[in-house]
Amino acid sequence: MKKIAILSCLNSNKVCAGCACLSAFNQRIRSFAPYAGEELELTAFMRCSSCVKDADPMEDPGFTEKLERLVQEGTEILHIGICAGKTEAEGCPGMLKMVKAFRDKGVRVVWGTHGK
Repeated sequence: MKKIAILSCLNSNKVCAGCACLSAFNQRIRSFAPYAGEELELTAFMRCSSCVKDADPMEDPGFTEKLERLVQEGTEILHIGICAGKTEAEGCPGMLKMVKAFRDKGVRVVWGTHGK
């Protein structure tokens, strides 16, 4: 069973309940289509808050604690919500630092949830 987490932008909370990301995950459509027929576990649905806090996520003990917890839970893949940009090139600096931290821990990063 693959263990997947979803990371989205906190600013999207104004208009987003996470329904489209979770629906795509549950139905194995859009960016989750490659997992069709596979048993998956959603280990977390978390929000990036680096722009709201105007802080480097790597200096935020809350983020580093979450990162370690997801690694302990066996999270293998992190999907980035389309609210953070449709491609990595569109990602904000804080989100990109978080992505790098996950990759450094051996977590594969997939850009996209319900937008592809």
